[in-house]
Amino acid sequence: MQQPRVDTDAIGAGEGLQPVAPWSAWVSRQGWARWWACHVPRSWAQWWATSSWRQPLQRVLWGLEGMLYLLLALMLCHALFTTGSHLLSSLWPVVAAAWRHLLPAILLLVLSALPAMLFTASFLLLFSTLLSLVGLLASMSHTGHTQDLDQ
Repeated sequence: MQQPRVDTDAIGAGEGLQPVAPWSAWVSRQGWARWWACHVPRSWAQWWATSSWRQPLQRVLWGLEGMLYLLLALMLCHALFTTGSHLLSSLWPVVAAAWRHLLPAILLLVLSALPAMLFTASFLLLFSTLLSLVGLLASMSHTGHTQDLDQ
């Protein structure tokens, strides 16, 4: 539980117990309006309420916000570009070494697999030819399904 605060002046004489108000109460609209009414001269309050200063100020603030966002975007692009270029420059030797060692290995793999692929292709071609021949012979043996080409 919070203890009440005692405000004292320079010589220590207190004003008695004062309720402790949280800072959010002062920030509220009513607290701000009370402070404004007590501390700001009437001419300023009248100028605040009647002048058309808000729209130009809002435009200036929006322009500043746009420039800040543009600056932030440029800084982000610069960071990404420099990071990417450093990464690529550090990875280039790795890629070159891998290419130098992998290219012969891939070529050797393809060349060593070439006879097996050629054998498989020729086997499939021969097998499909045999199946077609068997199908032709089977269709020729059934007289009901054949057509006379002379007609």
